Amino acid sequence: MLGGQGNAGEHVTIGVLDLGIWPEHPSFADPDPSGKPYPPPPVRPGANGFGDAPPRNTCDFGNMGANPDDAPFACNNKLIGAYTYLETYKTVIGLLPDEFDSARDDNGHGTHTASIAAGNAGVSASIFGLPFGTVSGVAPRAHIVAYRVCADQGCYQSDIIAAIEQAIRDKVDVINLSIGGGASPYRDPVELALLNAYEQGIFVAASAGNDGPQADTVEHRGPWVTTVGASSTDRAFVSTLLLVADNGDTLQLTGASVTPGILAPAPVVLADDPATPGEVGGRCSAAMGPVPAGAIVVCNRGSSARVLKSYHAANAGAAGMILRNLTPQGVNPDNHFIPTVHLEADAGEQLIQFLQSHSSVHATFTPGTRAAAQGDVVAPFSSRGGSQQILGINKPDLVAPGVQILAGHTPLPATLLGGLPGQLFQVLQGTSMASPHVAGAAALLKAIHPEWTPGQIKSALMTTARTANVVLPDGTPATPFDRGAGRLNLGRAGDATLTIDAPADEFRTLANQLWNANYPSLFLPDMPGRITVQRRIANLTDKKRVWVLTVDAPPDVQVDIPKVIQIEPHSELLLPITVDASTVPLGEVRHANINFKRGREHHDFPITLVRGQPVVTLTAACTPNVLSRLERTDCTLTLTNRSFAEAHVAVVDRLPRQLTLLPETVEGANVDGNGISFGGILPPATPPQIGAVISPTASPAGYVPLAGFRGSVVVNATDESIANFNVPGFFYGGETYSRVGIVSNGYVVVGGGTADDVQHINSDFPDPAVPNNVLAPFWTDLNPEQGGRILINVLTDGADNWIVIEWENVPNYQSADERNTFQLWIGTAQDAHPEEDISFVYGPSITRGNRGNLTVGAENAFGNAGVTVYFNGTGTPPRPSYPHGDFEVAIVSQPGAPGGSHTIRFGAQAGHMPGNWTHCAEMTANLFQGTHIACVSGQVSH
Repeated sequence: MLGGQGNAGEHVTIGVLDLGIWPEHPSFADPDPSGKPYPPPPVRPGANGFGDAPPRNTCDFGNMGANPDDAPFACNNKLIGAYTYLETYKTVIGLLPDEFDSARDDNGHGTHTASIAAGNAGVSASIFGLPFGTVSGVAPRAHIVAYRVCADQGCYQSDIIAAIEQAIRDKVDVINLSIGGGASPYRDPVELALLNAYEQGIFVAASAGNDGPQADTVEHRGPWVTTVGASSTDRAFVSTLLLVADNGDTLQLTGASVTPGILAPAPVVLADDPATPGEVGGRCSAAMGPVPAGAIVVCNRGSSARVLKSYHAANAGAAGMILRNLTPQGVNPDNHFIPTVHLEADAGEQLIQFLQSHSSVHATFTPGTRAAAQGDVVAPFSSRGGSQQILGINKPDLVAPGVQILAGHTPLPATLLGGLPGQLFQVLQGTSMASPHVAGAAALLKAIHPEWTPGQIKSALMTTARTANVVLPDGTPATPFDRGAGRLNLGRAGDATLTIDAPADEFRTLANQLWNANYPSLFLPDMPGRITVQRRIANLTDKKRVWVLTVDAPPDVQVDIPKVIQIEPHSELLLPITVDASTVPLGEVRHANINFKRGREHHDFPITLVRGQPVVTLTAACTPNVLSRLERTDCTLTLTNRSFAEAHVAVVDRLPRQLTLLPETVEGANVDGNGISFGGILPPATPPQIGAVISPTASPAGYVPLAGFRGSVVVNATDESIANFNVPGFFYGGETYSRVGIVSNGYVVVGGGTADDVQHINSDFPDPAVPNNVLAPFWTDLNPEQGGRILINVLTDGADNWIVIEWENVPNYQSADERNTFQLWIGTAQDAHPEEDISFVYGPSITRGNRGNLTVGAENAFGNAGVTVYFNGTGTPPRPSYPHGDFEVAIVSQPGAPGGSHTIRFGAQAGHMPGNWTHCAEMTANLFQGTHIACVSGQVSH
C-alpha cells in the first residue's frame, strides 16, 4: 500500500532543518544501493527564487578555504539541495575552527535525522567495524533538501525562519524540525513561520522535547505542527559484562554498547576523580587521575557528556570503560573513544556492591550486538503534556521510535562530543529521532495521496496510531499526556478513508479556544461540567460510508454521540460531541476515547479533560447532607464573576425526588417546580491599576552597587534565562508576594515564572501575552553570557528593608560594547513602612536598549493594566540616577476589586424515600462555553 522500499516516497521532497548533512553518505547516494536511479525532483531547490534575499548556493559544499576537509559535492536526484542558513549564528557566535562553513554536517545530528526520514534502503551499517545489518529511512525513495540552521552552540530563530521561508519557495512537501521551541506558538516567530508552511500545504513534524517525564514540558504546541514524542522499538544494542573476583565469585550484567568489547580479563578500577568528591568512584572529568595500563575504569554518569568520559578515560590510560547511571536515565550505546558498556542504575549499583565486597576483580565484556527489547515503551526523557496546556490542544500528537536508533553520522565531528572520528553510523536517542520517523511517514502518505492536505495527513497518522500495550517504563498504560494519540502505525495510516482536519485560518481564528478547532483529538483544559463541541468528519472515498461509533470512558464521564453515522462520498458530516463530567472533582484529569469502526478499518479520537471552574464560578453546599426522614437541609448556591467583563448568567437547580423544596425559604431566585431558577447580570471585576512617576527621589538611596555589600548573590543567568528566588514578602497590585523570577532580559516576573515568561522581544504595556505581572526597569534583549552579571540582595537602613536586584554591566545582545547597569528596589512588608515601595534606579552606564528596542514600565498579573515610561523611542528614556544623575522611576499601583457575586439560598425537606441523593445546579453564561455544574450529594437514612 505504501509503495514498498523500491518506491516508497517517490516524487515527494522532505526538507530537513538541522545541523547539515554528510552528502557522501551511502544513505543519500544516487543510484540507491539496489542500483535504481532517482527521477528528477518535482521542483529543484532555488527554482522559485530566494524572495527578497540575494541568491545563494543551493548545494553548498566545498568551502575548502574555511576547512580543507570540506570537499566539493554535486547534489544529485536524491540529495537535491543543501543550504546554509547561519547568518545570525556566525555574526553573534562564530564557527569553531573545525566546523564546516557550509551545509556539511560536522555534528552528526543532521545526517542522523535525514537518514531516518528518507535514507536509502538496503544500506549496510557498521560501527567500529562491527556489522549491525542494513538500515533504511522511513521514506527511502523521497528526495531530500538539507537546510543547515544550527551549529555547535545551537540555533537562532532568524536563521530557522529564513530556511522555512526558502523551504516554502522550494515547495518541499514535508519539513522535519528536530529542534526545540514553540511552547508559546502564537508568540514564537519560528512556530508562526511553520503555520505559513502548513498553509502552503507543507506537513511539519517537530520533536516534543527531552524534558520528561515531568508534566507540561512538551514543546511545539502549535496545532499546525505534528509534535512527536519518543518510544522504544523491539531492538537494542547490548553488551554482556562478566566480572570475576579472585575468590571465583562472578557477576554478569547487561548494558548498552556498539563498541568492540574487552575479550581478555582486565582489572576493574574506580575512577579517581577529585572533581566529584563524596561519590563511590568518579565522573571521569579532565581532572581524573591515571588509570593502570590495560584496566577497565568505572565512570559515573553526570557533569559532562558521556562520550567525553571515555575520552578522558582513554587519556588516563584505561583500555575500557564501564559507564554507570547514578539514577535511572536510560542507557546509550554511544560511539565511545575506547570500548565501553553503559549500565542502568540498578545494574550499576550491583557492580559497586560487587567491587566493594571483593578484591582483585577482573572483567570482560562482549562487543556490542543487536538484541531483542521491549517495544512501545514511552521513553522517560520524552517531554509530556499536562493539565496546564491552556490553548486547548493536547501534545504530543503521537509517539514514534526514538530510543537507540541506528542511523547516519558524520565521519568528521568538529568536537569530541561526536565520538571517535571515522564512523558513518551512530546510535542516538531522543525525540529528535522520533520526529523524522513521522516526517518520513507523512512523505509516504503524500506519495500515495498527493491530494491530501497536511491536516489530513496528520489526522490519518493520529487516528490510526496504536494505543494497545503502549506503556510507561514501569509497565503502566501510557495516557494521552505521555503518548498523544498513540504510537505511529503506518500499517493502518495508509488505508485511512476518514479524516478530521482544519485549515490554517481556523487555527488563527480559534487561537483562544482550540478545543473548537477541527482537530483529530479533543482537549478541554478548563472543563466546566458539560460541553458540546463539533467535528467535521470527512469521507475521502467515492462511496457512501457508514461508521459505528463507540465510547470508552471512565464511570464519571459521559460522552454522548450518535451510535451510527453515514457520510456521503467526498463529503463531510458535522458530528456533535457532548462531554459530561459533572461529578469529576475540580482539578482532576480524565481520559476517554471515541472509536470509529467500519469493517476492518477503525479510527480513534482521544478526549482529555481537566475539570475546572470557568471565569464565572458556581459553588453549591447543603447542610446537613445526611438527613433523617422529614428533616430539613439548607442549601446555598454562590455565583461569582472573576472576569473583567459583565456576566449574563442563568441558573437552574432541580432537586432530586428524595428532597422537596420549601418554597417559602427561597432567597435570590425564583421557585421553579421542585427547584429554583435565576437569571441576572454580575458586574465585572476591576483589575489592579499600575502607574509610574519619574522622580529623582523615587528610591531610598539612588544607585548603590550591590558588589559593595556582603551577602550579594550572583544569579545564574544565561542568554534567555529566568531564575526564581524566594524573597521576603512585599506588596504589588494589592497582593502579597514572596517570590520573583529574574529574567536575563532586564525584567522581573512578580510571583515567579517559567521559561514561557522569557521573551527577548519587549512589549508595550499592557499586553495580555506572557510575560505578565512584570516589573521592567530595562526590558530589552540582553546577554549576560557576553559579560556582566546579575545580583540580588536584601539591604536595610535599620528600620526598612529592600529587595534589590541589579543587572551590573550587562551588554546588549547585538553589541558586547553596549553595557547597562540598573536596579530594581522592592520594599518589604515586614519593616517599619510595610506599604508598597517599588522603584527603578540606573547606574552610570545605560543605553537605549538593544537596537533601540526598550521597555521601561510595569504591568499587572492579567496583562490588562500597565504603564510604560519608555517604549522603543516613545517617552522618556532612562539615564543615570543619583549620584551620577537624577532619573529614577517609582511604580505605584491600586488594588483591584472583585467582580459581582450573587447568593441563592433555599431549604429542602427529606421525604419518606431513603437512599443516596445528588442535586446539581447548572449555570450558563455569556463568558464561557458549555454548562457549569456544581453538585451536592447526600443521603436520606432509613
